[in-house]
Amino acid sequence: MPYTNNHPAIYYQKVGSGTAIIFIAPPGMGHLTFRYQTMLQHSFSVITFDNRGDCRSGHSNTKLTFSQYVDDVKSVLDENEISKAIVCGYSNGGLIAQQFAISYPEHTLALIMIGAYHAPKSLMLRTEYKIGITVARNNWIPLLAKALSFNHFSDKKAAKEIEMEIKKTNADMLRQQYQLGLDYDNEQQLSNIDVPLLIIYGANDHYVHSYQNIFRKRLHDVEVAYVHRSKHQVPTKYFHECNAIIYEWVKRKQIK
Repeated sequence: MPYTNNHPAIYYQKVGSGTAIIFIAPPGMGHLTFRYQTMLQHSFSVITFDNRGDCRSGHSNTKLTFSQYVDDVKSVLDENEISKAIVCGYSNGGLIAQQFAISYPEHTLALIMIGAYHAPKSLMLRTEYKIGITVARNNWIPLLAKALSFNHFSDKKAAKEIEMEIKKTNADMLRQQYQLGLDYDNEQQLSNIDVPLLIIYGANDHYVHSYQNIFRKRLHDVEVAYVHRSKHQVPTKYFHECNAIIYEWVKRKQIK
C-alpha cells in the first residue's frame, strides 16, 4: 500500500493523469470521503489521503501543530513527484488547504474549498468542533464512524466501507486535530493567497454561506457555486454536481 516515508507515514491513493488535484478530508474521514471524486481521473491526477492519525495513516504520541497537517499535504505531493497541484479541502480540510496555499504558494496551482470558512466562528460550527473533541476525548470512535458514514453516504456499501476506515482513527490525535481546527483563524493571511479560488457550497448549508464575504474581500479571484438541494455533504451526496463544477471551473480557468 502507498505510504509516505515521513513519520508518521501518511496513507494515500493516486489515480488518473494530467493536472493534479489533491483532496483534503475533514477530521477522521480519510481518503474515502472522496471516493466519487476519483471519477475525475479521466481528466486529472486525483490524489486522496488520510490525515495523520486518521484511518490508515500512522499516529504518534507527540503534541500536534496545524503546520504538520499542512506539511503532510506537501509530503504526499513529494512522494508522487508533483511540484504543483490544485488543492481542494472539504469542511475542516479547507482550513488545511488554504494554509497550504499560504505556506507553499510555489506548489499551489489553485484552491478549491467545499463548505468553505476561514475560521469556525459561528456558534453552530464551534459547537460541532466541541462535540468532535468530546467524542474523541471519550474514545467514542465507533459512534463517530457510524454517524459520519450515515450522514455522508446513501449507498450502504460505501457507508460501511468508510465506517470501517474511520474506526481505525487514533482518538487522541483526532482530539488534537479538532482542537487545532477550532483554534484556527487565518483571516489576516488570506490576502497572501494569489491563486484562483473556487468555493462550492450546498445551497441549504446556510450557516457557512456568509464566510464567502471574507474570501471575496481578501482575495482577488473568487468564484462561488451552489449545489441545489444539498446541505454540507456536497462531495458525497451530490458528487455528480460537485465533480462537474470542479471540471468546468478548472478547464475554463485553464489551470494546468
